[in-house]
Amino acid sequence: MSLHAGTLGDIAGFPGDFDGFVGDFQRQNELNLVRMKAFHDRLFDLSKLYSDVRRDLERERIAGRHAQQHAEELEQKFRYLEESTARSAFALVLIDADADAYLFDEKYYDDPTEGGERAAVDLRAAVRQYLQSVDASLAGLPIIVKAFASGEGLAYLLSKAGMTGRADSQDMVSRFTRGFSQADDMIDFVLVGKGKDRADHKLMGAFRQFVESPSCRRVLLAGCHDNGYVRMLEKYAHNRTVADKVTLVKSFQTGSEFASLRFASTTMETVFRNRPLQVYGGPPMMPLTPMTPIATPSTTPITSPMTPVLAAQYMPMPTLDRMTPPPSLHRIETGQAREGSMPGTPTSTPARPASASSKTSNSNSPPPTYATRAAVPPCPPPPPARALPMFGTLDKDMILVNDDEHRIDCALPPKSAGAVDKLHQKTHLGGKRFCNMFHLYGSCAGCNYLHEPLSSAEKLVLRHRLRGEKCHDRGRCRDAKCFYGHHCSCPMSKKCHFPANMHNVDVSTWREVVAI
Repeated sequence: MSLHAGTLGDIAGFPGDFDGFVGDFQRQNELNLVRMKAFHDRLFDLSKLYSDVRRDLERERIAGRHAQQHAEELEQKFRYLEESTARSAFALVLIDADADAYLFDEKYYDDPTEGGERAAVDLRAAVRQYLQSVDASLAGLPIIVKAFASGEGLAYLLSKAGMTGRADSQDMVSRFTRGFSQADDMIDFVLVGKGKDRADHKLMGAFRQFVESPSCRRVLLAGCHDNGYVRMLEKYAHNRTVADKVTLVKSFQTGSEFASLRFASTTMETVFRNRPLQVYGGPPMMPLTPMTPIATPSTTPITSPMTPVLAAQYMPMPTLDRMTPPPSLHRIETGQAREGSMPGTPTSTPARPASASSKTSNSNSPPPTYATRAAVPPCPPPPPARALPMFGTLDKDMILVNDDEHRIDCALPPKSAGAVDKLHQKTHLGGKRFCNMFHLYGSCAGCNYLHEPLSSAEKLVLRHRLRGEKCHDRGRCRDAKCFYGHHCSCPMSKKCHFPANMHNVDVSTWREVVAI
């Protein structure tokens, strides 16, 4: 009884309300549960983050190991490529051998086979000397030489220059190129066959193939006679890596547009010709005989303002030491202006030597009077000039040549002032560059020039423009689709970009021949 009474007394004395105590206790536990749950969530997130970081680190460790291994492999490959590039480095020489500006000197044609080999060896020595002068590290490089030419065109050129007979010219070219190619494993003289632009296309293809190769340390381009190569070089003018390795081999004939290019240049006059090739039938000219007036049995030789001045007999002066002019060049053609005479120069008339009887009678003849002078028979009038055929009237595979085998251009219809102005607006002011082959012949092998339509009148103006540009094959060109000029009719009173032997060409003795 006493224990039970004490317990009840303790409960009765418990401070505060029991319900309040329980409520406070419950709220405290709930708060602790919230805190424990938040702690659990946080711990779970950290554990997940730790696992992710651990996996990332493991991946990075593996990736780093692989990257290091890959880097070592790449470094090994780079060293191999660097060594391989150094071992395979070379200097390249490209020659447009179709042009007389890059015709090998005539000393190499005495014995074509042996001369071709000497030409290749001398060319390689000249190139090596140039490389030594610009960078000593290049002097030991192998030198690859590729010369391109049309066999028929080169043979024709040699025969016209008097280096060989026409029947032997093809054999000379074959022997020379064979000797040239046999001089070294990396020297080739490629005969590309018929066609004026085939050698150009071959050379351009080789240039594009090698110029950006790291193994190609230097390119020497022997083709500065033709402005067509300027278009190709312009694409690389602002790429210093490429531009710094290109050297232009200039000759006595350099296209005007090459002056705008900032490439290194050199000359090789000991290997290539250093003067224009003299072709029979063209300037320079020199008198062979003094002026001889016409004499008659009844009168003494007369010269007066009323008498036609008699021209001296002329023949071409050869520039090659062993040239001998063919007999046909010694004739004087009555009534026709000879090639090399200036426009307006009186024609040549053969002098008639006085006989012995006339000399005797003339010694006792009275001084000439007006009547005796008037009795001298006048010179016969020159025959009417043959008009050149108009362009488009010949068959597509025919061209014109004169008696000296010089290419003659057909006459062009007059151009209209309106079409000239329109094309000027498009090209000079608008900066457009049109494809000549596409607009003049309707086809193009693929180029970067414009093919947008032009009117017929504008195409005629374009043809007139191109006729004013000289063909680099000059009078020996036999390409029916060549739209450049092959002779110039200007009096040379002002500076003309056509060479001397393309002026005063005889256009009266034209005939049709089949184009090559």
